[in-house]
Amino acid sequence: MTKKFYKIIFIFLLSTGLYAQNCTLKNGDKASPLVLNDNLGSLQSLTFPYLNKLVLVHFWSSSVSKSKAFIPRAIDLETRYNSTAYRNAEGFEVISVALQSDKTAWKEDIAALGMDKIVNLIAVKGYKDMSVCNFKIVQLPVSLLIDEVGTIVLVNPTQLQIEDVLDGKKNSPPNTRDLKGMLLASESPKDIVKNHKMVLTNKFNDTLSRTASDASGHFQFTGVKYLTEYVMRCDTGGNLSGKQKAFISTFGGAVFTNIPKINAKFDYTLTLADVATLSGINKETSSAKNAITFNANITFRKNSADLDASSNVELDKVATMLTKNKDYTVEIISHTDSKGDDADNLELSKKRSSAVKNYLVSKGIAATRMKPIGKGETEPKNKCKNKVNCTDEEHAENIRTELKFYKP
Repeated sequence: MTKKFYKIIFIFLLSTGLYAQNCTLKNGDKASPLVLNDNLGSLQSLTFPYLNKLVLVHFWSSSVSKSKAFIPRAIDLETRYNSTAYRNAEGFEVISVALQSDKTAWKEDIAALGMDKIVNLIAVKGYKDMSVCNFKIVQLPVSLLIDEVGTIVLVNPTQLQIEDVLDGKKNSPPNTRDLKGMLLASESPKDIVKNHKMVLTNKFNDTLSRTASDASGHFQFTGVKYLTEYVMRCDTGGNLSGKQKAFISTFGGAVFTNIPKINAKFDYTLTLADVATLSGINKETSSAKNAITFNANITFRKNSADLDASSNVELDKVATMLTKNKDYTVEIISHTDSKGDDADNLELSKKRSSAVKNYLVSKGIAATRMKPIGKGETEPKNKCKNKVNCTDEEHAENIRTELKFYKP
């Protein structure tokens, strides 16, 4: 056969995706320099050994939709690992390289995907650009993890594989913890769900740990790396058959959250307060040593969960504090007086706490950092319980919203 025939076959394999690799580089190869323009119009010349950083390079294009799927993961890695101290590297950085001539679509994607935290470069000549050719890329997407001396250590890795390498190069061991509790079919600590399979994932649905509740309903996810967001899920069979919610309690039986049934599975995103409780940081009583509690000057319209405008100033201060202290989580605990129906008061207090949470979310605070709790009239500050005569001023003393801050 002629060389021309073999060339045609090779081109066919590339065009149909049957060629075995989308990048012919392998672990241990040296990474070539990148000389490309960034999204600010500046020419960037990057030689990896001189950066002395751990670098994730992601090659993609606006016109190749599957190449965008990894970008949220890359941003997540940048956020979590950028400021970490490493033994031999001066940091971690994510670089995206778009292979396209359409700069307008490129900049629109940068804005739409929230890529402002990472370095964004463009190869307007696509596969023919010298920088791209040096990386031997034949189709997209391609991701390369490069170490501090410019050696490629992973080709097209998963996010968890990247995390394992980065964690192994840290100055200190990864922050891990055991998450343990009880799985219940109702709010009664006696209504245990035993021998039930459970899974813990990250927000991208990667499995982090598997476990099962034991004969006493207790479960434990062991040695889980600390994240700001987990998803806990379990199947719907066994003692949970026909149920619309599963419940999670501490080992001691204090119920603190529930898992709703979604698409035939019990699926729940843990808040940081939940994580703190499952890992034993939050105690079962309000006297937890790491908790800072104060009565916030937050008011609502009478018999309503609508915030008074005067509360905005106080909540803006809380938002500023949480923005500056990103490790903190907060429980928002609302109380009512004893006037009216007990159940109605409990529901009103829950709605008021949720209203506070929603306001803080509107100010940029992640929902997973907050847990709204309604106590209704169950914890009055004075004598004013049901069937006790009290003045309006005494009743008003029990209408309050407390903020309880925790630091892991």
